Amino acid sequence: MTNIENNGAPWQFNNQDRKFEGSKAEYKKRTINYAGNRYYFKKPQNALIFLFDGEKPINVQTNYNLLEQTFDIDAENNKTLKLLSNKVSRVSFAEKNFISLKGKFYELIIENGSFLLLADTFLELYEPSYTAGIQEKPEPTYRRNNSLFLFVNNKMKKIERRKKFLLSMFSKNMSKEINSYMKKNKISPGDNEDLSNLFLEFFDHLKF
Repeated sequence: MTNIENNGAPWQFNNQDRKFEGSKAEYKKRTINYAGNRYYFKKPQNALIFLFDGEKPINVQTNYNLLEQTFDIDAENNKTLKLLSNKVSRVSFAEKNFISLKGKFYELIIENGSFLLLADTFLELYEPSYTAGIQEKPEPTYRRNNSLFLFVNNKMKKIERRKKFLLSMFSKNMSKEINSYMKKNKISPGDNEDLSNLFLEFFDHLKF
């Protein structure tokens, strides 16, 4: 039996307790051969799990599975409980927050009254380069990747961390002013806080 804390009070998880069962009901296991680390953190971390059905948040150790895009919890008999984005609305760690949006988990970078800045961290399949006829063709493997998104008015836009692309996100007649602002404030496309400040400053001129 696995001990889970519910707002500081011990909570017992077993086959009769259905609190998390609905969160994995529609999960279909994908068989993926990958020997590397498939998780966001090196080891499970304490987090508050918020469910869509209004249940009180549950304090439990979990980790985000980058391949299967589920939050995994070690359960009894060496089994893994997998929490899905259609049941879990938010997962809050000490220094990281994830939310469920449009059927998928995203890391919440910035949240304010105007927009959300989100990150999608995942493992993508790729084939290592090799010299045909000299080297054997290597097996495909996975590497960690990250994409950034801006969510405004229920619309999602992928962000490229390039100055030219950032300028293209705003009204064309604002290009000179925005370019000046970026230079004056030393806005770096690779810095999430800088991007958030840029979007806040010129939010009314965003093209969506």
